[in-house]
Order: sequence, then C-alpha cells, then structure tokens
Amino acid sequence: MTDKYVPMRLPDIRDSNSLRRITILTLGLFLGVGALMGGHLPTASAAPGSPAVNQCNGTDNGGGQAVVCEITITNNLNLATGAVSSTVVTNDCHGAAGAPPPVTCILLTQNFPTLTKSADQCNGSGLGGGSNVICSVTILNNITGTITPTAATVNQCVGSGAGGGTGSTLRCDPFPANTTGATVTQCNGSGNGGGGVIRVQCTVGPSTITSALPVTVNQCNGSGNGGGNTVTCTVSIRNTVLAGSTPVVKLPFVSG
Repeated sequence: MTDKYVPMRLPDIRDSNSLRRITILTLGLFLGVGALMGGHLPTASAAPGSPAVNQCNGTDNGGGQAVVCEITITNNLNLATGAVSSTVVTNDCHGAAGAPPPVTCILLTQNFPTLTKSADQCNGSGLGGGSNVICSVTILNNITGTITPTAATVNQCVGSGAGGGTGSTLRCDPFPANTTGATVTQCNGSGNGGGGVIRVQCTVGPSTITSALPVTVNQCNGSGNGGGNTVTCTVSIRNTVLAGSTPVVKLPFVSG
C-alpha cells in the first residue's frame, strides 16, 4: 500500500505566533553568524580618527626625579589625491635627577593611516624638589601640492621662574610670547619653586604652520614647581612643500 502524500503546511505569517517564531529564528541565525565572526556584528565602516600623542604627563612628582621625554612626528599629505599617513616616534625616559640625569627609556615607533596633529607631554610633571623636566617635540610635515607655510604662533614662559633665586631665572626664545590659542603652548606656570638661576629654558625654533595641516603642541606647563627644579623644553615644527607631479597628456595618433 502506497503512503498518501500530504503536503507540509507552511505557517501563516499572518498569525502572530507564527510571525514571532520566524522573527526569533531569523535573529538567532544573525547572532550565530556574529559569533562565527569573533563576536563582532558588522558595523558601518569609518575612517580612523587622527591619533593624539600623550605621554609623561603628571609623572615623576617625588623629590630628586627626572622626566626626559621626546616626541617626533612625521606627517605626509598629498593635496591632490588626499593620501595621508604619519609616523610617530616616542622616547619615554625616567630616573634620578642629575646633570645629565641617568634615565631608563622606552622607545616606540608607530605608523598610522591618518595625520597626527597634536602632541601633549610633560605637563604637571617633576613637581618634587630637586627634579629635572627635559622634553622636546619635533614635527615634520611633508606636503605635496601648492600651499604657503606661515610662521607658527607661540605662548610660553608666562608666569614661570618665580619663587626666589638670584639673577635671571628664565631663558626663553621667543620671549615675551603670549599669543592666545597658539600653535605651541609650553613652559607656562613652571619652575616656580625657587632655586638656581636660569632654571626655565624653553625654546621654539624657527617653525611654520599651514592651513592644510594645522598642528598643536602643549608641553611642560605647570611643571618643575619644586625647590631647585629645572625645566628645559624645546619645539620645532617644519613644513616641507613638494611639487606635485604633472600628469602626462597623450595626444591621439594621426596617420599621414
């Protein structure tokens, strides 16, 4: 005897219970795929944000310590294609105060598919007596295209070097320099604990900025405010403008 074929009855999606079961099944399959993908459900892609470099802030605040930190940033920007990249090298050093201070360092190099536009270091550091704060930032911007760099603005050594001591306590260049919203802000409210002469030495070398690649430096502010402390910080920002390549135009071949 042959079994009689009975077609399978599909759920009526108009039925609320059937619709709820279908929804739960679909969600379960979606979550299962997410688990196979390492637990991450797909999201809309976004370009990585520009990294900000921060190091050596609020450190070495015991007596007789040294914080010696360096940041070197190299940015690459093509105005025609929009291609960007950057390399950041940091040297993070700490140890006992001295001349020079014996320190132990951690050197790190990182590459980014974005521009690195800010450096923030050595702020609120070296507050114990007899400490050294020695920090530097160097930024190299390589720009392909047509643009004219202008002079970088500076705000430095404002409210610094007070608290006693004989002779001059500051050696800052440029000085006075108190531009609001400056490209470089450093060594403000620093070296105020008294002690030796020329205990705050801060310099911004010949530096430029462009509207296409604005950068900022904030370092050595509110630092070295203990008796006998020294603050020595430098900044250099250079923009190198490279000529863009001229496209080659091929004329159509005309036979004679």
